[in-house]
Amino acid sequence: MQIIKGVLTVFIVFVYSVAFSHPDGMKPYWYPSTYIYGFVSGCAETVEQTRAPVTEELWPDGVRAVCSCVVDALRHSVTFAEAKDDSMKPKMQVIVDATFPICVEQVKSDLANATN
Repeated sequence: MQIIKGVLTVFIVFVYSVAFSHPDGMKPYWYPSTYIYGFVSGCAETVEQTRAPVTEELWPDGVRAVCSCVVDALRHSVTFAEAKDDSMKPKMQVIVDATFPICVEQVKSDLANATN
């Protein structure tokens, strides 16, 4: 029962984040490069400090690629003005939580294709 609740939660989070994102093919919202750099650095540091399992396979460059993918998802979902607004943090966290595993799989796939 716990697994079903977990899967359902992830599905709802994913649908929620997709519902608020730009349609496919749309240009992402503009974010300053300092924000993007800070997000990627902070994300990678957090992943390293929590010793997430992904670090065993992807550390360090792969984790940065995952974090870059996540910030790109944010740029398709939230304007920079909204990203700076503290009241948007819960929505942004939902997007991060939903896209992080997807980005991990994408980076793993990209790395596997690059070695073939």
